[in-house]
Amino acid sequence: MIRSDRLQGILDVLADQGSVSVDQIVADFEVSPATARRDLDELAAQGQLRRTRGGASSGVVSFDPPLWEKRRIQARNKRAIAEYCLSFIEPGSVIGLTGGSTVGALAEEFAGWAADTAAAEGPTNRPILTVVTNAVDIAYGLSGSPNIRVIVVGGVLNSSSRELTGPFGTSTLRQIFLDVAFLGVNGFDEHGPGVVDEYESEINGIMAAQASRPVIIADASKFGRRSFSSVRGLNIEKTTVVTDDSLPTDIVEKLAQRGYDVRQAPLNPEE
Repeated sequence: MIRSDRLQGILDVLADQGSVSVDQIVADFEVSPATARRDLDELAAQGQLRRTRGGASSGVVSFDPPLWEKRRIQARNKRAIAEYCLSFIEPGSVIGLTGGSTVGALAEEFAGWAADTAAAEGPTNRPILTVVTNAVDIAYGLSGSPNIRVIVVGGVLNSSSRELTGPFGTSTLRQIFLDVAFLGVNGFDEHGPGVVDEYESEINGIMAAQASRPVIIADASKFGRRSFSSVRGLNIEKTTVVTDDSLPTDIVEKLAQRGYDVRQAPLNPEE
């Protein structure tokens, strides 16, 4: 991987997690600790992040939404997952979306799918999709899609993830029933799916509970990674996990044994 791509990849991790360590960069990008530190120093000099002891945290707020960014880390994987998830929706569906770069890729696919579906079906007074989200960047990205009705739940903005959390959002979500909820996660280990913020975990759990079909979407790199807070109250027996087909078979089998409905999206050829 060339350095410019690696730097963009580090920023992608920061957008997902809010912080990154030197050890994680070494593991994810297969570079030396010295190279990882130089990369962080370069990004800090550009004002892209804030250096911390042993790593860095997000030091800037950019409103460039993840769904419109060029996804660097696991880009093919996220795109394949997003395309696969189109099979779970139909015209008139009410969809829940959390935040995250993989969910952002899915929202981008929704925009194209809704436009194509509307063109095929002809004029209609009802939206092709209704999207309920707590992610302001995803709502902003979908705001230009006339065939998608967007409902944003309230709350307090997390400037790193650009998600709204807190009692305003949870109160709204409990009044809405969803056909499908797509949940982005930061990690998925033996304790289940997790995110880096306990308030986002609560929102994700409620969204899953309000959905006829909760779907966790995560590329293969997320598995085996522990996050700060597990998604609360998840009913495993009704939950689908969509990942890519690079996830090792033994992990797929363990997930299935625990009760998850595991789907693997075939990776698109290298472009």
